[in-house]
Amino acid sequence: MKTKLLASLALGVAAVLVALGLRAPTRDAKHTLRWPVMGTRAQLTVRGDAAAGERLRPVVQAAYARLDGLLSAWNPDSELSRLAAAGCTDWVAAASAEVRPCYAAALRLAAESGNAFNPRVGKALRALGVSGGGAYAAFDLGAIAKGFAVDVAAREIVRTCSPHAPPSLLLDLGGNLRVVGEGTWRTGIRNPFDREGPLVGVLALTNGESVATSGNYERFIERDGVRLSHILDGRTGEPVCGVAAVTVVTPPEDGALLADGLSTTLFVLGPAEGTRFLARHYPRALALWIPDTPEAPRIVATRAMARRLAHALWPMEALPAP
Repeated sequence: MKTKLLASLALGVAAVLVALGLRAPTRDAKHTLRWPVMGTRAQLTVRGDAAAGERLRPVVQAAYARLDGLLSAWNPDSELSRLAAAGCTDWVAAASAEVRPCYAAALRLAAESGNAFNPRVGKALRALGVSGGGAYAAFDLGAIAKGFAVDVAAREIVRTCSPHAPPSLLLDLGGNLRVVGEGTWRTGIRNPFDREGPLVGVLALTNGESVATSGNYERFIERDGVRLSHILDGRTGEPVCGVAAVTVVTPPEDGALLADGLSTTLFVLGPAEGTRFLARHYPRALALWIPDTPEAPRIVATRAMARRLAHALWPMEALPAP
């Protein structure tokens, strides 16, 4: 349900990944494999060992394909679609064991945020003129499922490589990133007002850390000839105004699932309410907001994120802890 605006590359070669919205440099030899899945593009980038990437690609592909068959709201044959068609109300209990944590996390974020994050906003999207399958109108995990899939793939990579450590690699599914193995990877945050312009800033990620970005400029809704954000406030069903992009970094214990879900939640809540939300529920997460003010661009960040962000393009306000 949202476009991820982050992309990844390791230390030194400049590149622009337009489809995923990120760019970053890399120095070491790296080998990237790409393929379409889950309505977006998957990337597996391995540093130094091309053969390892080829060995691990089937592992990652199988995980993504399996989860797409379980969680897709667009595929009428997916498990989610079948549950919706059957009038499911207890999603966690009815879902397959593997994906119950994804449903549980989505519903937990909804409860914690007072439905700012709401997997049931499909009906509101339909009212705004966005059509989909029958399940799409009832329940949608698009704001969290890709992050969940990245976490599953990361675990399966580690299990496949055991008892040896996995190579240094980066998983990227539609802009949901997670580092696996040792080594530092750098990701750039794209300028939401100029997709070919300089990066807003650069983040360094280490083993197990994840990053996700939600923004209002890749996808949008048109209503009465006016372009609106495709990200809806789950409390009202209305498009969110005032925010251009949100980037979230989560530690290994929270994973890409939480980064994915939080990037939407914090987009809806905005900086002030979002900072209070993080302090209350997810104090280890880092976040920054880019207000939708292209005439005077700036960055608003939690203090921990302000310390992590390098080469900030615009003035940055570090929000005090609540």
